Amino acid sequence: MSTRLVERFDVQAHRGGSGLAAENTLTAFGAALTLGVSTLECDVHVSSDNVLVVSHDREIVSGPLTGRLIRQLTHDELRTVDVAGLRAADFPDRPVATGLLMPEFADVLALLDERGADEVGVNVEIKYDAAAPEAGAPREVFVELLVGAIRDAGLTDRASIQSFDWGALERVRRADSDMRLNLLFNPKYLKDVGSMPSPWLDDVRLADHGGDPIATAAALGFNAVSPIHGTPYTSGIGVPGYRPRVTPKLVEHAHSLGLRVVPYVVDDPATMAHFVDLGVDGLITDYPDRLRAVLADRGERLPTAYPPG
Repeated sequence: MSTRLVERFDVQAHRGGSGLAAENTLTAFGAALTLGVSTLECDVHVSSDNVLVVSHDREIVSGPLTGRLIRQLTHDELRTVDVAGLRAADFPDRPVATGLLMPEFADVLALLDERGADEVGVNVEIKYDAAAPEAGAPREVFVELLVGAIRDAGLTDRASIQSFDWGALERVRRADSDMRLNLLFNPKYLKDVGSMPSPWLDDVRLADHGGDPIATAAALGFNAVSPIHGTPYTSGIGVPGYRPRVTPKLVEHAHSLGLRVVPYVVDDPATMAHFVDLGVDGLITDYPDRLRAVLADRGERLPTAYPPG
């Protein structure tokens, strides 16, 4: 088992904990703080008037604005979008909700302050799509707004910025050398497109580091990697045909280069236990309650709970 690079296991609530409350809503983030997590994980897009909003999807999928891109809509328009039902079918045990509106990223940061959640961090995914750059804001706009928001909130030491897009992370590093960077890692995003390198690499050349994406991430000054946990993605340990992508060799290699390893998105308790025992530094999960139970069974220190005042 590899030795972790962190003192306390990082319990990251994916989109606030999508298995427990409507994803990427203040309700979900508030529930995660009440439960006790170490990190709120969320996604951001940019409105037409350059406001960071919290959403995984770049396109509105319900209501009168269905089919419109977030980048085409003003913040005021986006504030009317009910997102309570997003992916509800994927989580049939989740409480039914309505009337939950798309939050600003600033709302999430304000919630941390309101709850006094001084030990809780944020891990923010830049939802730049290198395969369809015209569908969202340019990399530079994402970076300027997000780095500025985190700096203004005084949260640089508790924040990380993640992306599948290497170019976005490189621009964050140039904008703020203190910002923690987390590479979301799935081999499919590294494949060439015809005779051209993957657009997700931007101008990064893996060949300069022996074709090794982990070594390349370390050389670029990234701080962590979040690999897809395994395939098929929706299965896990004990399921016939499941192949973990996060192996002892990968964890040991990343740790030897000073990179934390935080696989995504792990929802099955048996698979959680497997990776905890493997020595990863944290997990991104839709079910932080399940992960807390796995950690408690191992006598691990749990994140502090921050219930409403």
